[in-house]
Amino acid sequence: MQFMVDPGADATIGGMAACGASGTAAVKYGTMRENVLAMTAVLPPTTILSASHGDDEEAANAAAEVVRCGSNALKSSAGYNLPAIFTGSEGTLGILTDVTVKLHPIPSHVIAASCAFPDLHSAAEAVATIRMTGIPVARIELLDEISIRAFNRTLGGGEICDDGGDELRLRPMDAKPTLFLEFAGHSEAAATEDLSAARRVCANDFAGVNFASASDESTRRALWAARHRLYYSSIALRGGDDDDGDDDDDE
Repeated sequence: MQFMVDPGADATIGGMAACGASGTAAVKYGTMRENVLAMTAVLPPTTILSASHGDDEEAANAAAEVVRCGSNALKSSAGYNLPAIFTGSEGTLGILTDVTVKLHPIPSHVIAASCAFPDLHSAAEAVATIRMTGIPVARIELLDEISIRAFNRTLGGGEICDDGGDELRLRPMDAKPTLFLEFAGHSEAAATEDLSAARRVCANDFAGVNFASASDESTRRALWAARHRLYYSSIALRGGDDDDGDDDDDE
């Protein structure tokens, strides 16, 4: 089993629930709001539960309530959907101390793909068509031309090896709007059929080129490298040399 909300590195469950995180798998599995079943929250002393203490600040602070909302049931229509209200509230409604989330089976077969388009509109229309025709995609992301150029700059114009446990061979991409896709199924035939349907939409209907796919993990990671490295590529394109939150370069 696997928790499928994947917003990026260094994310925590509490932080993801507080900000309503999503990630690349949201197209299939939903955002954090759809994946939280229950939670415990500490309410601030200024809530209605402690308002009866009036101006007695010490009594009000002591009256901070710990509430448990939701359950492990996947379906419930009893009362307010409080977990959904707390999710995305960014700490304004309470401090989350524990969260119960949904887990999903790890797919048996996964195929990643990428495809470049002549313009951004064509790429966006391809996404809409894939969704409207019911082709099941596990992930689908779009990078514009500037994002691809930023990624290429981090490679220095040539092939590099990125050692992240496995050696990845990354090459510059054509500086065109590019779709990154992933298909998952219970069998190789099912995933391949979905891949073929999406390829026909991209290539035949919207002039997509350089359609590439892979099923082994290292090559899948290489195909999606531009998307996963986008944050750091953007920093490099801006000219920032660190990630310490200094805003001096923005002034």
